[in-house]
Amino acid sequence: MRIGSPRIECRNGRARLIAEIRIGEGDVRPLWFEVEEKYGQYLCAERSDAFLIGLLNFAQREWLDIVCEAPVSAQLLYQIRTYLIPSLARNSKAMHETRIEAPMDDAPMANAGGVGTGISCGVDSLHVVKNYAHSPYPGLSLTHLCLNNVGAYIEGKGQYTWQAEHARQFAKEMGIELIVSNSNMAAAFQQNHLLTHTYSSCFAIYALQKLWKVYFYASAGYDLQEAFSLRDNERHSSDHYELLSLDCFSTRTLQIYSEGMAITRFEKERELADWPPAQKYLHVCTMDTGPNCGHCSKCLRTLTALDALGCLQRFDNVFDVLAYQARRARNLGWLYGQHIGADGDAMTEPVYDALKDEIPLGQKLHAIAREGYIRLAKIEWLRRRVHPILERLRGRKRL
Repeated sequence: MRIGSPRIECRNGRARLIAEIRIGEGDVRPLWFEVEEKYGQYLCAERSDAFLIGLLNFAQREWLDIVCEAPVSAQLLYQIRTYLIPSLARNSKAMHETRIEAPMDDAPMANAGGVGTGISCGVDSLHVVKNYAHSPYPGLSLTHLCLNNVGAYIEGKGQYTWQAEHARQFAKEMGIELIVSNSNMAAAFQQNHLLTHTYSSCFAIYALQKLWKVYFYASAGYDLQEAFSLRDNERHSSDHYELLSLDCFSTRTLQIYSEGMAITRFEKERELADWPPAQKYLHVCTMDTGPNCGHCSKCLRTLTALDALGCLQRFDNVFDVLAYQARRARNLGWLYGQHIGADGDAMTEPVYDALKDEIPLGQKLHAIAREGYIRLAKIEWLRRRVHPILERLRGRKRL
């Protein structure tokens, strides 16, 4: 893989950082990151840093080496070569120990001293804003919020448009400047966003390298002791090893922190329970309809957590609390299913511990039966025999 020298193009009030990415002989893909033209002064075309970070995991998965035409920050290249790549490759048979060929630049990259974070208005991003809108630590108060379209949103579904307007309203109320960006990262290099989001997000951070002094990357909220792992890293979310990757992506002029890494999602929710902006703007939904749907896995995970904290009514501006309460028994059954399921959500365990005595027996039995069916369905020969019988029984029931 050859990363061409980045350049900046301005048109129609937008500024775009772009580089040609060549894979082999005939595969050439322009990769770009775009912001309003007034932020164009912060785009970094002098170095390949953003593109190297953004494509690193892709290269390791595709067993590609990387050649950069423009320089890479020397400290960044040292850390990626010496610590990150070997650690990932040696703990996974599927990850290539990618070699990087690039000129180096050791001069400090001047920046505007900005302090930023992403703002999806989910639990993790709101936790950052609550703690750092007015930080007690000098130089760590937020100057900018960012909404970066680098893979989390489904193209053509209207998610990003709704999310951008929601973020604008929140930023205006908080009195913090908002940067809304766009990129073709997800289209040009199709990857599983869950497995690679740290890289694509840091691509966006480094594209605006001349702005940032500090960037708070919201941690996912897993229990650190249980979640941190490099083993078989190609199969797990990149947030499982962010303590390593974000340290490798930080330099003496740009520090990236995994904010909230030391606490769980449930602890974050407890901290946000009394914060009015969270009660007004919290948005966790995975559906593409805009507001929280109340029944997807992330909505249920959050609603049951708020239920366990005894603060559901405070969030009736963002959730249909009455609908949740009407289906509370079934929702608690879903929580029990997460607890016993082989693929259950580990983030629900503290919530289950708080609500386990309130889960109806009937819902527990239903969840046990469902989990048993799921496990049996994974046995191919048994699934071929049992599934048709169940389908016939369902058909008779409908009649």
